[in-house]
Amino acid sequence: MAVALRVFFLLCGICGLMTGGSADAVVKVPSCPKGYTRVEDRCFIFVHSERDFADAQLTCEALGANLASVTSAVENAVILELINIAKEDRLAETWIGYNDIATDGTFVWTDGTTPGFTNFDGPAPNDNGPLDCVLINGVVGSPVNPSAPGPLFWDAVNCDDLHYFVCAKCAE
Repeated sequence: MAVALRVFFLLCGICGLMTGGSADAVVKVPSCPKGYTRVEDRCFIFVHSERDFADAQLTCEALGANLASVTSAVENAVILELINIAKEDRLAETWIGYNDIATDGTFVWTDGTTPGFTNFDGPAPNDNGPLDCVLINGVVGSPVNPSAPGPLFWDAVNCDDLHYFVCAKCAE
């Protein structure tokens, strides 16, 4: 009887250890709102509305985001894919948050991200006058040849032009 009682208490102790304090811990995995695409800890959304650069940034802010900063080739590729899915392989020049509005030739991101990765076709524009805001030329093909490569580089253009845009925010 004593042996059975010891085994009973031993099993109760083991069960208590297995279901103890760690069962109360909840691990929250960051996620993105509906319609956004997650890349690591960031969420991206293509906005199918043509706005000038300033209005696009204000629209992103209303969504709790900024015009997208692009910090890597992976993010750039994801944004291109979002553009191409939304526009079905038609030309979709799309704002991102890179600009030199404050100081000509000194590009910054609207969300304050430190500049690093770029994807201009050559060096970043310098002393480009009214061409202060950056877009991605998001076209993969043409109606004649959808698999043909297209001009997927960034380009500095006039901030008053109307284009689609991509917003980004941190996953929550």
